[in-house]
Amino acid sequence: MLLKNGKVLVDNNSDMDFKKTDIRIDDGIIIELAENLTPTPYEECIDLNGDYVLPGMVNSHYHSYTNILRGTSFGEPLELWSVDTVALGKILTETEMALSVSLGICEMLHAGVTACVDHLPHLATSYTAAKTYETTGFKSALAPMLHNIPDNKVLYKMDEVIPNNLEDNSFPTVEEYTHYYMNFIEKFHNPNGNLQVMVGVNSPQRADDKLLKAAYELSYKFNLPIHCHLLETRWQKISADQTISPVLKLEQFGLLGNRTSLAHCIWMNEDELNLIAKRKAIVVSNPTSNCFLGSGIFPSKEYLKRNIPIALGSDGVNCGTNNNMLDILRFFLLIQRSQEQDYRQWINVKEGFHMITKNSNRILGFHRPLGEIKANYSADLVVVNKNSILNILDNYLLNQIIFNSSLSVKHVLINGHFVMKDSKILKIDEENLKREICARKPYLQQDMLKALNSTKKEKNLYKSIYQSL
Repeated sequence: MLLKNGKVLVDNNSDMDFKKTDIRIDDGIIIELAENLTPTPYEECIDLNGDYVLPGMVNSHYHSYTNILRGTSFGEPLELWSVDTVALGKILTETEMALSVSLGICEMLHAGVTACVDHLPHLATSYTAAKTYETTGFKSALAPMLHNIPDNKVLYKMDEVIPNNLEDNSFPTVEEYTHYYMNFIEKFHNPNGNLQVMVGVNSPQRADDKLLKAAYELSYKFNLPIHCHLLETRWQKISADQTISPVLKLEQFGLLGNRTSLAHCIWMNEDELNLIAKRKAIVVSNPTSNCFLGSGIFPSKEYLKRNIPIALGSDGVNCGTNNNMLDILRFFLLIQRSQEQDYRQWINVKEGFHMITKNSNRILGFHRPLGEIKANYSADLVVVNKNSILNILDNYLLNQIIFNSSLSVKHVLINGHFVMKDSKILKIDEENLKREICARKPYLQQDMLKALNSTKKEKNLYKSIYQSL
């Protein structure tokens, strides 16, 4: 396939510019970039007629099940919000999970997002999520969650209101988790294609030693990247200070390395930051979620001065966010500027754009590199209607796209295949998707209200401790 006459975003030494360039694609890979390429016999040739071409963006921390739970958050911090969200997630049927995943895929494609890390907390519907990604052609790194310790057993002072010796039999055994992962890997793991499996530790404090050991063994045996939440809130930090650093715990079990991605990472001390830098792990900020839940502001300066790569994620749609990574990048950059008085230290547009493209390459773990429009990279491309952007200054168009414009995405290619053409998603009927979600609304409402009512007593216990911290 040859894409001709596009204005392609090119990364040079000091900046990123759009340049008139043709793109030749073969077997899902970009094989040639140049002006005035000549089509070969039998080669499909598409004239982009001056439309803009960007690399597909990446959502590096995401929970697809929350797409259908939007509107179920009520101005509470993470620990209280989680009580509701866990209960709500458990009510979703396989059909509702497929609808939720599909809804997220549609929203991401329309925003130019071509890949995600889906951290899946419910094993019962993780297969459904994987099948949905598989049939739609969306690129996803799937991280079914490993956890067997509830928050009430690890959060500081919760033992004052919930006895620590109560047994919790709601989690699978370590052997069941391992068996699940083995089957999941066999069925879906294809790092040469569109689906990659990751070891999805929930968070180090939410997994016992036996489960963390099993996580390491899975990662080692199958060469899987690792993804987990880390030190998202002040309460988690206070709790960690009473026991062991979760960063050190990851280190002790061999789970901290250059293929480890760590979501949130707000409440870190110097030793933890230095250890992450030493092990060359990647951190994933989720700025809209963190602000919505009052978790704190990501300390980007501390990571950048240690050369720790930063990527960005949306987290869950039910925590004040959406699936548009340009929106999230814009918010991230504005928040970071508000924390830094020296404007010379502000993150520039190129650094920021890398956080939703090339910095995610190592997180996802696919064999074909992605996140840039370069020879030998995966042909994950976003074509934007040139008429949707009022281009004032050619040399500063990316700056305008990030801070001032909303994109009208015309085409999307993933691994060289069209998944959206002329703004129409090819493998999902969007109108039918909306009808199906609306048809399930009465059942969802009933189940959601029942789930929310069931959490009131437990939430009040969390509130009583939270308000005393």
